[in-house]
Amino acid sequence: MAERGAARAGGRTLLVGLLVAGCGARSGGEAADPEIDWLDTTYTLTCDGTVPGGLAAPVHGGVARVAADPARPPYFEHYDVRVLATPQGDVDGDSAPDTVVLLECSPQPSNGVVQEVQAFTSTGRLLAGVPSPRTLREESQLPPVYVPDRLAVTDGELVAVMSAYGTDDTRADGPSVPLTVRWRYAGGHFVRIATS
Repeated sequence: MAERGAARAGGRTLLVGLLVAGCGARSGGEAADPEIDWLDTTYTLTCDGTVPGGLAAPVHGGVARVAADPARPPYFEHYDVRVLATPQGDVDGDSAPDTVVLLECSPQPSNGVVQEVQAFTSTGRLLAGVPSPRTLREESQLPPVYVPDRLAVTDGELVAVMSAYGTDDTRADGPSVPLTVRWRYAGGHFVRIATS
């Protein structure tokens, strides 16, 4: 079984790095793994850098609660991790269905929550992580937030419908400005090709 990583923690919403070890392969390419259950696997995440050394989150039914190391800063009690969406489609152009995983992580006690998106091959191998929403906060101090049921793979592109913070929006009220970002996988990473 592959170990996968993903993360979310900290501020209102951010994306975080996810580490993954690949599954088996067949000669001439990778064999699809119909056994992968994205709601029941182990993700390794940093909660957007909150846990620099990473933490393993064994997710069951799409959720995990991971005890924090009380001897290591930043001294949280635990981390709540959730799988928010797992759309499928061919991201890398090999005609096999890849899976895009949107996770969130919330260190507790706090009201902070961050998001991360990672793409995996049909065998469970990590293709790449999508750059953090922090890279998209053009006029706001706060990064935009993914709309989970509006994350999709369309014509080889990762299409992310998000909500951005407007000039009058507050963290308490949440973001209100619609934002759509399109990404394409190229050269081992995701490249933003459009924002509207």
